[in-house]
Amino acid sequence: MKNLVFGLLFVCFGVNAETIRIYSPYSPAHSGTPAMLRIVEQANKNQSIYKFVLEFKPGGNQIIAVKSIDPDNTLAIIAPAFVENVNSGKLNASDYVPVHSLGDACWVGISNGPLAGRKELVTGGVGFGNAAHLTSLALGQKYKFDVRYIVFKSNNDALVNMAGNNGVEFVIDKYEAYESLKSKNDKLQLVAASCPKRIPQEPKLKTFKEIGIEAPYVFNITVAHKDMNDTRKKAISNILNKATVEVGQNEIFKLSAMRPPVFDGISDKEFYEKSVGLVTSMQNKFKKQIEQATK
Repeated sequence: MKNLVFGLLFVCFGVNAETIRIYSPYSPAHSGTPAMLRIVEQANKNQSIYKFVLEFKPGGNQIIAVKSIDPDNTLAIIAPAFVENVNSGKLNASDYVPVHSLGDACWVGISNGPLAGRKELVTGGVGFGNAAHLTSLALGQKYKFDVRYIVFKSNNDALVNMAGNNGVEFVIDKYEAYESLKSKNDKLQLVAASCPKRIPQEPKLKTFKEIGIEAPYVFNITVAHKDMNDTRKKAISNILNKATVEVGQNEIFKLSAMRPPVFDGISDKEFYEKSVGLVTSMQNKFKKQIEQATK
């Protein structure tokens, strides 16, 4: 009888869920945070094996979050800076395995006037060799101008600088950021959508790919350490992707302007290989220009 009662209590109340921490390389104010929090919330509602917790570990060009991974119970979010950290020898790419993808940020390229005819384009962004830097280098190749890259704390800081006519001439940022500042500077204009698809706010605005620019987007991918148990990695991946689908593409876009690849039938592995591969190839292509920008 005691065993039966214990069994019923076990079924009713379960056991304590194991905490799985997801380390974000950003501050809580990052645009991707609302969508990740919503996905984590849904994942915790769906099951009681794991309790997912999003924690913030910014700094070190996004390396602190990845370096903090414990193979047993932690994950980390990576972005294009991951490639730079691998190339510099600070991280070993083979140590990490994708388990979930928030996907590509659907942002916009913003300039302070037409790009054609310039001798130089001053670009503002958050890191050398990142999506904004590589996009501007590809634009420079197309329109035959040099690129001068200036690092800011955030893309929005660079956009505010441009809106104030303080030197920056090109940034990539959220559409809403552009909307909030365009009335203060009538020179601000959209170049293209930095997104795999045209954005709903400006459906007539072509993507960078449509105007002939092959460039990476600002992606967010959640990785586990290779030494995490394979069964656990698969279970975590299934839970997070199921939660992503249930939250829905429209809600995720509304919260964070991100496009998870699961909605396009693309696996986390495919998305990781394509995203990291494009950044790697473009950093190799523009290696000289990136090195000069850091001096």
